[in-house]
Amino acid sequence: MIFFLIYYESICIIYTKPCLTGEGVLGDYLKTHREKAGLTVREISSRTKIRSEYLKALESEDFTKIPGEVFIKGYIREYLRTLSIEPSEALGMYDELKRSSQSTRPPVQERARRRRLPSHIVPLLILSVAVPLVILLYRGGDHERPAGRAEKGKIPVVTMIPNPVTPAEADYRNKHVLEIDVMEKTWLYLKIDDNLSYSMLLEPGQRKVWTADRGFFVKVGNAGGIRLTLDGKDLGVPGKRGRVVRLTLPDQGSE
Repeated sequence: MIFFLIYYESICIIYTKPCLTGEGVLGDYLKTHREKAGLTVREISSRTKIRSEYLKALESEDFTKIPGEVFIKGYIREYLRTLSIEPSEALGMYDELKRSSQSTRPPVQERARRRRLPSHIVPLLILSVAVPLVILLYRGGDHERPAGRAEKGKIPVVTMIPNPVTPAEADYRNKHVLEIDVMEKTWLYLKIDDNLSYSMLLEPGQRKVWTADRGFFVKVGNAGGIRLTLDGKDLGVPGKRGRVVRLTLPDQGSE
């Protein structure tokens, strides 16, 4: 069985999800304007309250590190507005990169065809499974057959379970996006659009992201234990450690 698994892995074609990356046009545009202004990434981060790792991802066009398109476009706007530059040109570059990435993906039928194993491989796979099973059944024929074993002379069907499909990227368009980074253990109550409600205990190191059409109501038992980001804007820590705070977002009010 170990031999079969190694053999199967060696002949399978492995696919990875295509990434939205460009050829340096947008990244060079942002970096050039920043350097002309005499600013570092850390200084841009301090002024926009956007994490340095996200700003570096924009300049390297590694958009997979940024959670959602609404963040990407929001960060581009804030980045350039800090430099007193109209962001429409850069946003157009991003849209062009996105269209180029989508146009280079093969059609669905072509991707499905590529996933199929070559026809001459299928018989080898069947043999590699069937022959060891036949030998085992033959050698064990004189012993009492345990419950559930296949009848003598019959080969059980082996079903190959495909790898799970990667879920599609969530659609953040025209929605408010709330991101919570957990620094200390705390209890949280969240209501979305006056409809869905969640109550949970958050652990340090966790990151939670929710979307809403209208907004959120948040009640946190340890206000100093979390950090909030709304629609790409870092709202920081909502209060002091151990304090219970209630927030209505995006129209923020606290107690």
